[in-house]
Amino acid sequence: MMNNNQSITPKSLSTPRTDLLLEIEQTPEEYLPELLQIVRLFRQSVTMKQTSLNNWENAMNEINHSDVLKKKERKKSIKKLFDSWNELEEQQEQQQSLEIIESMKGISI
Repeated sequence: MMNNNQSITPKSLSTPRTDLLLEIEQTPEEYLPELLQIVRLFRQSVTMKQTSLNNWENAMNEINHSDVLKKKERKKSIKKLFDSWNELEEQQEQQQSLEIIESMKGISI
């Protein structure tokens, strides 16, 4: 049943946003907190996925399109990293180093 504030949206004017808003309007008040949580989790998931894809694409572009000097420098950095890992005696130290490296943002090797 429609109240005076609602109007029928012709199908030609219907958009996903208006459809979503109409669905929200029809949701009983007591379920709105859960619906809000679902929508927020969905948005965060989509945003994180897109950010990951963008980061991957940027990394691949950097690897594939960097100049010769950058490529040589990257190879040198990777070799230095693996050499330092070989010097570590305990597997636990290697794991701790890996966790530190993985936690750093913006590191390019």
